[in-house]
Amino acid sequence: MPTVRKEITVAAAPEAVFAIAQDVERFPEVMHDLKKVEVLERDGGRTITRWTSIAEVGPLTKEIAWEEEDVWDATALTCKFKMTKGDMKAYEGVWTFTRDGAVTNVVLDIDYEIEIPLLGALVHKIIRQKMDENCDSLLKALKRLAENKEA
Repeated sequence: MPTVRKEITVAAAPEAVFAIAQDVERFPEVMHDLKKVEVLERDGGRTITRWTSIAEVGPLTKEIAWEEEDVWDATALTCKFKMTKGDMKAYEGVWTFTRDGAVTNVVLDIDYEIEIPLLGALVHKIIRQKMDENCDSLLKALKRLAENKEA
């Protein structure tokens, strides 16, 4: 299963960055590929969310939707997430928010599998590139929001 690991340093306290990351409904405002995020259920640190994204692979455009369970641990400053249903074969990962002096290191690890019949290695490479770009975009948006810069 392909994996993505992305990191960013944010000039804010980890608790503040963690709180901003929990506001997933705001992500479409700062990520152009993300069409909509809905919180379907919230129970303490556990949420069920529905995500709708637009995937552009070369000239092809496809809407991709999934639901995921997010477990936000305010003590450990982590979020573990896993797709419960949707258009991908697999999608899961973890966010970690760690203090490093006056800044926070945010790490996003994702394991994913997208099955597209009849498409070869080139398309899988493009999908990997899009996953990398989306993760970078998400972390940069989180940084802008946490550092109170215009998103």
